[in-house]
Amino acid sequence: MSTKSSAWDKILKVIIAVASALLGAFSAHAMNSGGPF
Repeated sequence: MSTKSSAWDKILKVIIAVASALLGAFSAHAMNSGGPF
């Protein structure tokens, strides 16, 4: 059980890291272009 929870912890951390990176890229692009798209 402990190995499974640790694996899920790593997966969740990776997902959060990717999501935060995407959000940062999108927000930076929106600021540079002056709009959401």
